[in-house]
Amino acid sequence: MIITRYLRKILNDLNFLSLAANFSTAVMGLLSFMILIRMLSVPEFGKWVLFTAPASLVDMFRFGLTRDALVRFLTTPDKNKQKGLLGSGWMIGFFLLVIITIILWIVLIAITGKIVASGYDLFFYWYPLLALANLPWNYAWSILQAKLEFKKIFWIRFFNLCSFILIIFLSYLTKKIHVIDVVYIYILTNLATSLFCIFKKWTGLQYLKYHNKICTNELLSFGRYSVFTRIGSSLLKGADSFIISFSAFCGPVGVALYAIPLKFIELIEIPLVSFSTTAFPKLSKASIENNIPEFKRIFYSYTGAIIYLFIGIAVVSFFLRDYFIIFLGGSHYLTSLSALSIIIIPFIVYSVLLPLDRFTGISLDALNKPEKNLIKLIFMASFNIIGDIMVIFGFHSFFPSMPVTTLLFFVAVVSCLFALLGIIIGYYYLYKEVKISFFTIFSEGMVFYQNIYSKFLANYKHKKFPV
Repeated sequence: MIITRYLRKILNDLNFLSLAANFSTAVMGLLSFMILIRMLSVPEFGKWVLFTAPASLVDMFRFGLTRDALVRFLTTPDKNKQKGLLGSGWMIGFFLLVIITIILWIVLIAITGKIVASGYDLFFYWYPLLALANLPWNYAWSILQAKLEFKKIFWIRFFNLCSFILIIFLSYLTKKIHVIDVVYIYILTNLATSLFCIFKKWTGLQYLKYHNKICTNELLSFGRYSVFTRIGSSLLKGADSFIISFSAFCGPVGVALYAIPLKFIELIEIPLVSFSTTAFPKLSKASIENNIPEFKRIFYSYTGAIIYLFIGIAVVSFFLRDYFIIFLGGSHYLTSLSALSIIIIPFIVYSVLLPLDRFTGISLDALNKPEKNLIKLIFMASFNIIGDIMVIFGFHSFFPSMPVTTLLFFVAVVSCLFALLGIIIGYYYLYKEVKISFFTIFSEGMVFYQNIYSKFLANYKHKKFPV
């Protein structure tokens, strides 16, 4: 049937597969968040956040050196060059793992008491094992993204998160679970995912022997900028929680409260991450071929379409924000509902700004100008960190009676302002490279939806959608 062929075409579309992979990741992440926030006490959930947040930051550093570089350079048709790049990528990964492990455990031995008091003890104890466990499947992700094999990426992420959720839920049913148990399960499910990828020969580990100095230098030359870009991106998400955690006034409870509106951004980024993941290889290919008109067409189409989509989501989210908070946090957070409902408003505004920020960044990387994207991220991260410190410590010093939730609202406002700064800087650098037009983004975004509507009408008139 025609409808069957049409559905098969949609299901095999790269954008749909990327969206499905990221959507399943987000849904599973949301489910694990909802399960853990209900089964752990508020302080223990705060410690879980303080384990995963720095873990994500260090992962950004480890894989930032190689992921974007591999995605860009593995498009070469030279098979020997591909083997050299993969082997060199693995060698860099092992070297970083050893260095990070040594640093963390030396610091842990030197100031154990302070680390335990801060709530970061789980991270310092257990991150090295997590880093070893998740290394192979992350390299598989990089290779499959370069090949545009998003269906396999979907299964990697699905297996990883589904197994984690299933085990913590069964553990919760059989015994009282503690945060350390969750950490053990998290490490084991990452290890299982990596073993699965090694068995399927998706990781490129078999090419380790082909590592060479030329390929290593090529990866590091590009990666030295992209790594800090990834760290900057992670800091933009994680700096708020870090700084809140260092405040004796806010502490782990403040981290746990802030985690709920922050989860909104993680969910809203699902389509953004999906489309930027598919757009980056296409933009890189157009850049390598010096096809600037095609490069600009891809940029306008993706950016404009996502902006209109996010405006619609933001309007709906504003009116349904209370229901979202109740759904996500459960009964633990009913007493803070009115305050959290206000805190989430800046995040809703921030979500509308995200597409322009994200696509100017990946476009600069695709043009082989990662240093420009890095500068953009440095300004944004610096603004965010300084703003957070001023709010958390400065406001509390001048207004000691100000509630924790009010401080968290102003932290969210700072997040909205740094996104606006990133758009201005990113647009400036991209305009200097390819002379993009700000208003064309919106007109092409409208054309994107008009074309979809026109195709739908044409198919309907020709009865290509039989009942």
